[in-house]
Amino acid sequence: MGDINLKKILILTDYDDNFLISIKKNKYVSMDVEKIKNFMEKKGYDVTVLQFSDIDFKKNYKDYYVLYQSSELIGQFYKKYIEDIIYFLQLSGAHVLPDYKYLKAHHNKGFMELIRSSFKDESLKTISSNYFGTSKEALKKIPKLPVVIKQISGSGSRGVYLAKTRTEYRKFVKKASRTIIGNGYINYHLTFVKNVVKNLLALISSKYEKNNIEKIDRPIIVQKFIPNLAGDYKVLYFGGKYYTLFRKNRKNDFRASGSGDFSEVKMEENYPLLDFAEKVVKEIDFPILGLDIAFDGTRFHLIEFQMLHIGPYTLQNSNYYFIKKNNRWIRIDKKSDLEIEFARSICDFIKLKEKNK
Repeated sequence: MGDINLKKILILTDYDDNFLISIKKNKYVSMDVEKIKNFMEKKGYDVTVLQFSDIDFKKNYKDYYVLYQSSELIGQFYKKYIEDIIYFLQLSGAHVLPDYKYLKAHHNKGFMELIRSSFKDESLKTISSNYFGTSKEALKKIPKLPVVIKQISGSGSRGVYLAKTRTEYRKFVKKASRTIIGNGYINYHLTFVKNVVKNLLALISSKYEKNNIEKIDRPIIVQKFIPNLAGDYKVLYFGGKYYTLFRKNRKNDFRASGSGDFSEVKMEENYPLLDFAEKVVKEIDFPILGLDIAFDGTRFHLIEFQMLHIGPYTLQNSNYYFIKKNNRWIRIDKKSDLEIEFARSICDFIKLKEKNK
């Protein structure tokens, strides 16, 4: 039956049976859950696949290893539902993978920055950040400019602004903190939202209108700006294997996220990049990581990191990966399979956890 004693794994999918993300024919799709399940069962695991809504909360999930799907739907309402369930399972003694705090950091740049602040390695904290709950807080004192202003959720550079002047700072702080009613759904239900907002404001007295609108600000991040970057590096880590790509900035833009302009990293650039990426791996107790890393010509900077819903293009497009052996980086010229690497990384991680109990 394998090298373990039938440890139980629960894989949780969403309402459409989706589990994390893969790319096929240039489209984002779910990973192949059956393929992952088969691999784990061959390694001797007892694997159950359920939708979140099918969980029997009367059942004891203590000692289960729980893998789960997050959500990037607008409003994060379904993600909050997932957070409730994963946190409850963790409190009940289940081993949720990744830990609940990393789920909370998914699509939450604010909490991600709080996790970064706990890192022991100071070289991973070169980008200083301030986390504000409202625009009022952010506007109390204008920081040294230029700065990058970010909404706490979003992808593909949406909700990310560069403020070079005091005027731009005030403008972008207000824009980034604008509530989801006006900034998220408006692209999908423009007429409906306009009418709702119009009617809502009509019901608010002039005495309370200003304060009420300010109180529905969304939190934002204000970060130190790193100048003269041509782009950033995408580094994926799967259980000892590292995959790298360079992502060029958008045309006439300071942002690389969402550009889709990828190229291979020059071999001589890979080794110091991998040394830096390894520092992040040592800080985070999970075998799968997606890293955005920048280099300013002198030193590397950790831009963002995720453990869930990692863009898999870097792995799926690569014909090789790197491993560290005898303190040296070695390139392995071999194509990788996303689902197999995911399942292998998780199985090896669980095996190590069991061994160290």
